[in-house]
Amino acid sequence: MNFDGLNQKAGNFFKNRQALWALTRSQTKARFAGLKLGVWWVFVIPLAMAFCINAVFVLAFKVDMPHYTFFILSGLIPWFFISQSVSESTNAFSSNRHMLRQGVFPREFIPLAAVLSNFLIFLPGFFILIPFYIVIQPAVFLLLPALAFLILFMLVFTLGLGLIFAAVNTFFKDTSYFLSTGLMFWFWMTPIFYSETMLDFPYRWICLLNPVTYYVSAFRSILYEAVCPGAGEWILLFLVSLIFLGAGCAYYFKNEQEILKKT
Repeated sequence: MNFDGLNQKAGNFFKNRQALWALTRSQTKARFAGLKLGVWWVFVIPLAMAFCINAVFVLAFKVDMPHYTFFILSGLIPWFFISQSVSESTNAFSSNRHMLRQGVFPREFIPLAAVLSNFLIFLPGFFILIPFYIVIQPAVFLLLPALAFLILFMLVFTLGLGLIFAAVNTFFKDTSYFLSTGLMFWFWMTPIFYSETMLDFPYRWICLLNPVTYYVSAFRSILYEAVCPGAGEWILLFLVSLIFLGAGCAYYFKNEQEILKKT
């Protein structure tokens, strides 16, 4: 796509930004429609996860690590946001063919809204845990601005990833079927229940080649260790986020017409 085409896409995106917000809100409301607890599930799930982790790993397996429940949660919560966003955005085009063909707003809004909807659900469930981290590590309070930047980088990364998977799934319909198994392998390749520093080389490369590792490690540094990532880590996070968003946009815009034909 040339510069003029890119500029036109950006202008169209900005002009229709309210449609993206409306689509995001619609998907978020639809998720909780008919549920007795409704939006309260946002708070119940992280608390239930904390209880299960404590029961299994701390009480049953006698894991000897200070605040091990919070060690796991610091990586598990962002992983759930990324994995759930990828899972839902993968099927976004096939599940919304009618909107894709209408063309009343930029078609890339469909998978982007799936990611943003998960982001709206992620935020309150995540922030309910922060006071607990501040209790065990008061210095976390001073790192909240850094945490905000980290969340932004993670969102940018996930938006790009969602566009890639949504586009790929229109050409390779098996993608959504393989995804559940793929996410299981991806989960264990991500240092959630362990730290990448616990692995020796060459096995550590499995983690280092996984882009989600860098986000999980940064969340853990801020929340669990109360340490701000170094400049090199921030640069890496910024580049990974930018590369995946750029790759997602480039792949989608290059194949936009083919995607429309195949859905």
